[in-house]
Amino acid sequence: MRQTMLVNYNVPVRIGKAIAMPGDVVLAKRGGVLFIPPHLVEHIVLTAEFTRLSDEFGEEMIKAGVYTAGQIDSAWNDEMNKRFGNWVRSYKGKLPMSREQLEKYLKDRNF
Repeated sequence: MRQTMLVNYNVPVRIGKAIAMPGDVVLAKRGGVLFIPPHLVEHIVLTAEFTRLSDEFGEEMIKAGVYTAGQIDSAWNDEMNKRFGNWVRSYKGKLPMSREQLEKYLKDRNF
């Protein structure tokens, strides 16, 4: 068994070519590891969850024949934004964020 000696703590650590800072959140996936500064975590998580919801909306609209894949995958017009806002407000599944966080996110994005 190797002997280990703690030299320091709460300091930046170099791991390969990356530097992890104290307080960073570590996201490890098969494709690699990300170090996320703590002040960005909430924004990143909310944006990812919002993207998941918009993808779900897009899939439903394509299956229903309301929009084409090309329309969903390009910039949405005002009518599409309004429809998405109404869809997500009446979402029946479990939201990945609180209703208050969702409404704030929609407001900030002008839905």
